[in-house]
Amino acid sequence: MKKLFLAGAALIAFASVNAQNLSLGPTAGFGHSWDNGDFGNDANKKFHASPNIGAKVVYSFVSNWGISADVRFSSEGATVKNEDNEELRLRSNYIRIPLQGIYFFGKYGNAIRPKVSLGPSFGFMVGGKTTYYEDGDKISESDSKDRVNGFDVGLTAAAGANFRLSPNVWLNTDLAYYHGFVDVSKTTISARNRNIGINVGVLFGIGSVKK
Repeated sequence: MKKLFLAGAALIAFASVNAQNLSLGPTAGFGHSWDNGDFGNDANKKFHASPNIGAKVVYSFVSNWGISADVRFSSEGATVKNEDNEELRLRSNYIRIPLQGIYFFGKYGNAIRPKVSLGPSFGFMVGGKTTYYEDGDKISESDSKDRVNGFDVGLTAAAGANFRLSPNVWLNTDLAYYHGFVDVSKTTISARNRNIGINVGVLFGIGSVKK
């Protein structure tokens, strides 16, 4: 929680210093996460719910270009099941900070503005449990930090649209894919994070607005 508070304070400070054509607001999302680890030919990767919640700041320095920064609590990891009905559920919780360069289509002031974005994402692990099941019965549980490194970095690509709700309020939507670059596994199996999901938020203009 301390990391989340400090990251949130930094986000607010950034917004205060750069308050020109700038918006800030809450965001939340849901998707599927996995990793690229090789668990053997009889192991199948299953759906693994990946929710997140946080805040976003967007700074539009010209009509079609902008930058954004998020601070999110993001619950990630992977679920793997083999033919013997043995299942491993690894839950990794991160404070994740995506930084994005954004291109907006259309003109400033349009009711709907499609967009694409790309940029790095930094993850700082703050908890999570790894649970092992046999035939649906829980056999053991341990801290995921015993299996997963504390830092992750990768690239996030997204496409979406902003919908103007009022002169200074926008509904923000994104479909995003994250591709981790760092081997986060402490075991002999190399693994890099992957996830895909939908994020929705509301952005409130807190700086000057172009006409």
